[in-house]
Order: sequence, then structure tokens, then C-alpha cells
Amino acid sequence: MKRAIGAVLSTALLTGGVVAVSSAPASAGIVCSDEPIYTIGDKKSVWKPTNVHSDWAKPGVTISYSKNKTGSWTATGTATLGTEAGVIFAKASASFSVSVGKTWSKSDTWTYSATVKKKAGKTKGRLMMYHEAKGFSVTKYRLQATGSQTCKKVKVWKKSGIVAPAKRNNNLWGIQYS
Repeated sequence: MKRAIGAVLSTALLTGGVVAVSSAPASAGIVCSDEPIYTIGDKKSVWKPTNVHSDWAKPGVTISYSKNKTGSWTATGTATLGTEAGVIFAKASASFSVSVGKTWSKSDTWTYSATVKKKAGKTKGRLMMYHEAKGFSVTKYRLQATGSQTCKKVKVWKKSGIVAPAKRNNNLWGIQYS
């Protein structure tokens, strides 16, 4: 092999030609996608109390509540999501097949009634509107090149305890005791 390369170089030098020698790089690196990958886990449906409720009443009293008010509720556990919150809510919405977001609000006239029952250790109750919410955790991954021409998924962080309101108007009335 050395003799053949030497002969080619000698011939090139004698004839005034130029010889270009190239070879494949020892290890051509693979390029992995830079896009973050989010996975949604620990999924559950929960009912969270809103700002729509009656006054307190003692056991045995039937409460009738009728008021024109805007009900609202804001997601919890999202402070650390920062600018990624929108992407994460979109991913969670797809995962639950229900649109979720940072806030929910609805203006309406709420009219309900119920009787406060006796409960051990409780002295009063009130009508409370609860709103559908979705609890979940989110894990962020990035792809990282390995030495064997493949990409592997590497965990960047995991955040648990996120609870986001469903965007649809799905509410549940009940008695909240104290």
C-alpha cells in the first residue's frame, strides 16, 4: 500500500499534477434533535373548590344559593414551569383528551340547594362549587448522542403535583364542611 501511494505521488510530482488524498473521518458523529420531549404521567381527575360558595350554615339547615357570579380557578404547581407552561398544557390536553390550561372562569347564575348534615368534628357547612381539574406530573427529556451512532433520551427534570383546570364548564356542587 505504501509503495502504491509513493508511486502515485512520484508520478504526480513528475508530471506536475496534484493529488488529493481523502479518507472517511474516523468517527462521523450523529446529530440528535434539539427539541425537548415532554411526557405526562401520574394522571388523575380531581375536583377543586372554586370561589363560588354560599354562606356557612349549621347542620340541619337547607341552604339555597342563587347568585350571578363569575366562577374561577387557577392551576397549582405551575410556578416552576415558566415559559414551557403552554407547551406542557398542550401536551397534557392531548394526553387527557380534555383541554386544560392555567385558568378557568365562567360567568353564570348559580342556583342550587342542599341540606347541611351532622358530621363528626364539623360544626358547619356551605354549598361549594367544585370544578373539574387534571392532576399530573411532567418529565422533560433531551436526545443525546451516544458513541454507537444512536441517540438516547436523557432526563432533564421532572415536576410533580401540577393541577390544571379543565377548560370545559364541568362543575360539581357539594357541601364543604368545617
